[in-house]
Amino acid sequence: MNRHVLVTGHTRAGSSLLYSMLQRTLTGFSIPGPEFPARAVLMMPGSTCSRRGFDIFEFEKIVEASAGRKRLDMIVTLRDPRDILTSYDPRLPEDYVCSADHSYFLAGQGQPQQILPGLLQTHAAIVAAEASGALPQGIFFLRYEHLVSEPQRVQNLLADCLELEFSGDFRDFNTREIAAHGDALTGLRPLDGSRIEKWRAPHHRARIIDQFTRFPELHEIVEGLGYEPDRSWFDHLVATPEAQAAIA
Repeated sequence: MNRHVLVTGHTRAGSSLLYSMLQRTLTGFSIPGPEFPARAVLMMPGSTCSRRGFDIFEFEKIVEASAGRKRLDMIVTLRDPRDILTSYDPRLPEDYVCSADHSYFLAGQGQPQQILPGLLQTHAAIVAAEASGALPQGIFFLRYEHLVSEPQRVQNLLADCLELEFSGDFRDFNTREIAAHGDALTGLRPLDGSRIEKWRAPHHRARIIDQFTRFPELHEIVEGLGYEPDRSWFDHLVATPEAQAAIA
């Protein structure tokens, strides 16, 4: 039976990076450019793979479209919510890209618009997909932190858990493109672990306090994903002299 591998999940959580790796190494699959809706790619012949972050909101329809046609496997990208909430984009120099309750739509032309779901809605959709039981083989949850720090281990896990075959190494996914064109043209960068826990930078302190104060349910996500055991990290952050001065 032909297959479809769907890459989706948290925004700013490495789905584009993973998809670039798959395009260059995964064998036996047709892999079009990113942002093609899964339901459209599913109609292509043979085994296919697609990546579209907000396909997580189309999960039930994608399952229905794949039934009797292709085996559906889903890779859900996850990331520390605090790093997601402090993500920048050069097209949006005056604000953060993703908030708890909304995200910006950043088109190639035109003004950014706050019309996309935020982290809370996206995570709720991920939880609902897992709880649905629609995929008997389960969902492959992939942390951004593991992808950038242990790409070969991630590749081996994907091969074992999803029965995938690769030609090439995730660690070398962008070597030729960067050497030939430069990352500014291709949008590809070498793997960079420095982006992990960037939320700890002092200039993000006000952002983190604001988001977790207005949306305390974010604590449940941070703890549920295992990034913190409790809320003591936040209490410590709020108690810093810099934070107290800003509040005053």
